[in-house]
Amino acid sequence: MTGTINAVPLVNVVLLLLFFFLLGSSFVTLPGIVVELPKSPFGISVPLSNLIVSVFLEPEKKDSSSDLTTKRSALFYINDQEVSLEELKKMVPLLASQHPNQMVIIKADKEVPQAYIIELTNLFLAQNFSVLLATQPDGEH
Repeated sequence: MTGTINAVPLVNVVLLLLFFFLLGSSFVTLPGIVVELPKSPFGISVPLSNLIVSVFLEPEKKDSSSDLTTKRSALFYINDQEVSLEELKKMVPLLASQHPNQMVIIKADKEVPQAYIIELTNLFLAQNFSVLLATQPDGEH
């Protein structure tokens, strides 16, 4: 008895398994700019949020005439969009009206002065946002 092997059911099973793994896997990443977070031995799992504010200092600039470095200003991002601090202050009430009781994750580089972090925290807390400061576990690099 000779016959041909029908490949259609095999292809269907392979495609179903492929879709299952692609759609069912947990490739959840936080949007935002990559910053070097401060380390902490204490941590909680990060809830998914639509609002992530990243802040870090601009790269150092050396003056060629003298060996002095200029003061580095802070750069702010909402998700992946760069904004100034003044624009951010104007956006927060609008975001609060669009997303009530939203959690805000602040990803601040470890070199950012504490004054910026406190100012951001107060800005969002004044609009009844929940604020979470992102840290990196001690063991990660």
